[in-house]
Amino acid sequence: MKFDRSILVAGVLHLISLTGFGADAPAMKVVVDARDLPRRLVHTTIDLPCEPGPLALWYPKWIPGTHGPKGRIEDIAGLRVETADGTNLPWKRDEVDLYRFLVTVPPGAKSVRIRLDTACEPHSPEMSGVFTYGTSSLGIVNWNTCLLYPEGYRSDDQPVQARLTLPEGWKSATSLKHEKLKTGEIVVDTVSLTELIDSPVLAGRHLRSIPLDPAGGPPVFLDIVSESPQALLLAPKVVDAYSKMVREAMALFGSAHYREYHLLVVCSEGFGRFGLEHLGSSMNGVPERALVDDKLRKGSVATLLPHEYAHSWCGKYRRPAEMITADFRDPQKTKLLWVYEGLDTWLGDVLAVRSGLVTADEYRYMLNDHVRNLTRTTGREWRPLEDTAVASHRSRYPGQSWNQMRRRQDYYHEGMLIWYEADALIRERTDGKKSLDDFCRSFFAAVPGKKHVAGFALEDVVRELNAIAEYDWDRFFRDRVEKPQPALPREVVGRLGYRLKYADTPPPAELRSPTQTENPAADTLGLAILPTGQIGAVDPGMPADKAGVAPGMKVIGVNGRKFSLDRLRDGIADSVTKRGVTFLIEDGEEFRTIEIPYTDGLRYLELERAPGKPDVLAEILKPRAK
Repeated sequence: MKFDRSILVAGVLHLISLTGFGADAPAMKVVVDARDLPRRLVHTTIDLPCEPGPLALWYPKWIPGTHGPKGRIEDIAGLRVETADGTNLPWKRDEVDLYRFLVTVPPGAKSVRIRLDTACEPHSPEMSGVFTYGTSSLGIVNWNTCLLYPEGYRSDDQPVQARLTLPEGWKSATSLKHEKLKTGEIVVDTVSLTELIDSPVLAGRHLRSIPLDPAGGPPVFLDIVSESPQALLLAPKVVDAYSKMVREAMALFGSAHYREYHLLVVCSEGFGRFGLEHLGSSMNGVPERALVDDKLRKGSVATLLPHEYAHSWCGKYRRPAEMITADFRDPQKTKLLWVYEGLDTWLGDVLAVRSGLVTADEYRYMLNDHVRNLTRTTGREWRPLEDTAVASHRSRYPGQSWNQMRRRQDYYHEGMLIWYEADALIRERTDGKKSLDDFCRSFFAAVPGKKHVAGFALEDVVRELNAIAEYDWDRFFRDRVEKPQPALPREVVGRLGYRLKYADTPPPAELRSPTQTENPAADTLGLAILPTGQIGAVDPGMPADKAGVAPGMKVIGVNGRKFSLDRLRDGIADSVTKRGVTFLIEDGEEFRTIEIPYTDGLRYLELERAPGKPDVLAEILKPRAK
């Protein structure tokens, strides 16, 4: 008889809300020595009660929030298994699943000791948020990088007693309930393996913990660490803005599912830019002075913390049911990421504006960028949005060339636009009496019997929306998500009270983040081009594409003069009379000239208010908290 695995999965999903540990689950003792973290090494000792016979150990593979098998198994730098008297036990790796290790426990043994060494690689895009890394003055510890766990128990039912030792003089912050024995050493209250891995630790010599004002909600802290003490000196107005973010979230959702929440932030040039959500915390990486310099705290930096914070509700507490697994070895089915991440992108952006972290003008500029990029993503013609979610962990960094044709993780911003359209539809159908806020307050409220995570399916989303405003939501979502779209539906822009038009002057420089330079070729020739002349992307169907320009080429001359962005701008302006722009291209080991036919001069795509229509976007972005 063939075993029906779906029965087991259904049982797991039914049990996921039960509290406490399984009666047969022995408590693991995990001692992490991170005193060598500045040398990029972590040493772990795990004491594991067990029975004689075969024992399978797993290194965490599918890490929540990464939407893929992102466990860094290649970072194991030492693995030894021994009995209580120190006898070494040989192990073998599973030849099919490399995250699984097999040991035979000898007769009479009641436990094994596992000694694990972890090498800490520098930041890279694939490691964002889930890595353990440190320098001489600060670091991040993600428990998933420095432990193994036994096969046979749900991670919710596996109790763990954990201890962490940090370099001398370091302070720490985490959402875990713990006791500080001395500076740099903490003992964690017994928690499940799920909660431990969901609760990273931020640490460093210079760490500041700032209580935010939750207006009657559970406590929230902004914990920041940096190599520079000056980077921690936030102005009162910045602290007030993050406090307002918390109050706006409480006004939007009405309740919270965390005991207390920690916004963990690394302010450093050496850790990269990243964010990863957890139920009671988020781990974030920003430039060193991003929280003390108003010019740096723009764009994606300004929306990062609101996005990850909103995930406590959208993605951590309420999660697509097929993304809830028994432990960290089972694959997740991610087709509903356009809800998990798309709706959360809407939530994070709206909270950023409502709290004042982003101005309405800055946000319209950001929204315009998203619309432009999706309008030119020709991969939408053959690949539905849902497929970018299904293949999420292969879609994030597919490569460097022609990503508009093959698509990336478009479920973030295209998903966000779907939710903007849903909000506008709710307002239309209720004469402005209801909005997506009402759906969020209902949908993300506590579900009876669900303590840690409440699963949902598309039918649940549709049912909750119909309770707010009756509409054929099932067809709406399936049309937007399951079918290829020859063009980005313009209804969303119109329903928000706007239209797209070309202007002959760029948006004001103060609307851009410091990393964004004016690109005169974006809406004219269809190029993403760096100040060095390096071409990052070519928009399909635009003049540069038709002329044969390709990603990876380098422009070294424009109209017979050495390349600069100013000369590129002048060349495009002169196209009205010259009927084109001439590039001298460096392509590998060759130089050649490319003539780009173009006659429209400088122009910049922008969102403009549509005459006679209400400004629905402005209504959505209005603050709600008192």
